[in-house]
Amino acid sequence: MQRLTGNLVAFVAMILWATQFPVTSMIIDDWDPVLMAPFRAGFSAIFLLLALLLTGGAHNVLRIPWAPVWLLGCGMLTASTVLFIWGQKYTNPLTAAVIVSMMPLISAAIGLLTRQEKLTVSVSVGILCAVFGCYLTNLEPGSGLLAFGIQGGEPYMFASMVLFVWYSRETAERLSSISELAQAAFTLALAALGTAVFAVFCIGFGIVEPVYDLSFRSLGLLFWVGAFGVGLAMALWFAAIKRIGVTVTTLHHNMVPFYVIIFAAFGGGAIYQNQAWGAFLVFVGAAVAQLPIAHWLRRRAQPEPANI
Repeated sequence: MQRLTGNLVAFVAMILWATQFPVTSMIIDDWDPVLMAPFRAGFSAIFLLLALLLTGGAHNVLRIPWAPVWLLGCGMLTASTVLFIWGQKYTNPLTAAVIVSMMPLISAAIGLLTRQEKLTVSVSVGILCAVFGCYLTNLEPGSGLLAFGIQGGEPYMFASMVLFVWYSRETAERLSSISELAQAAFTLALAALGTAVFAVFCIGFGIVEPVYDLSFRSLGLLFWVGAFGVGLAMALWFAAIKRIGVTVTTLHHNMVPFYVIIFAAFGGGAIYQNQAWGAFLVFVGAAVAQLPIAHWLRRRAQPEPANI
């Protein structure tokens, strides 16, 4: 039952996560991404902290190990966000999607290095299906399989993914004494602080132009992105991790591009064959990763007991 609940929670989390992309596209011309980051994280934190108060979770404050929270929020999550923004600016969209799709592989590698996980046959097959499926989903119709290009931002994107997966694993382990809602709320609050400092630095040194829009419409859309597309999605992300682990939860993340395509289809967009097959492969990958294949193989390898 816990595994089923974890998969359902991960599904809802990724649906919410996917909503931020079409909403962001409606305001991206009015915001520099460096300036958008602290507003987005800030709205996430405000929404989640209010949710904590309303659900009686304020007692979590008394149990917070503040040293890890500062490291995870103001350090790792901030660095991941900054590197993602920087890398995305100088990366081909398809290449960026491929790097993001490697999250399950990164998680499995970290799990192996830290001896927290074993790379089973099930997980290995699941990761391969999910990574290739996500690549197919992001492939432009009519493009060749090797359509991606290298533009220089790829190392930043990859480093961002490593930090985000590491942040997810460390948060789930080191902040296990507080609720998943509190985990997301406090780390995002400190990420808002960290990205705000970075934005001030970039503006002060003329690295970015202070492009922003404080209109009611723009702030309303940005609040949706922060509160639901990031904040609530992050809280559910940690709830899923608690039930099915980081690696399997990251497999669900590879469905996000297909959810975005579905949202676009409601607006008149089309779903192409390669995108449907890609989504199917990701779904298969997430399912296979949770099957006890190695156990079945061992049972088949055992000789049948002789009949007496």
